[in-house]
Amino acid sequence: MNTRDIRSPVTLVVNGHHVMRRALCERIRASFANFQIFEAASIEDALYVLDEQQVDIVLIDGEGGGASGLKGTRAILERSPRSSVIVMSAFTEPSCRNAASRAGAMAFVSKRAIGSDLMQVLQDLVDGNRPTSLARPERPPSTEG
Repeated sequence: MNTRDIRSPVTLVVNGHHVMRRALCERIRASFANFQIFEAASIEDALYVLDEQQVDIVLIDGEGGGASGLKGTRAILERSPRSSVIVMSAFTEPSCRNAASRAGAMAFVSKRAIGSDLMQVLQDLVDGNRPTSLARPERPPSTEG
């Protein structure tokens, strides 16, 4: 897997929900002006992009339509083994994180904390560091009012 220093990464956002995909792209652009971003609505579309473009970072919806996010992760890494794959999921159990890791994901980000955690994972990758999000347990929701 890739932990090289990438200052202007080519990034592919794979999400079947148009609004979510666009929101992720806009959030990344707002935080990282130097990212070149491509979009794909499905794993099949993502594989087509990978045939045409070398991609540094792939963000994939863990519950993606068509091929599942984990199967999609494997397919992406078969096509582009140097890409760093980040799986995003609403399911945060350790078994989900472990499955993402076994599929070859570089990082796992909870959709509940996508704003802060995703930006940190992307910064880690830009800095050439390996993100720690696969090992970190999900933070329990605050019970304070």
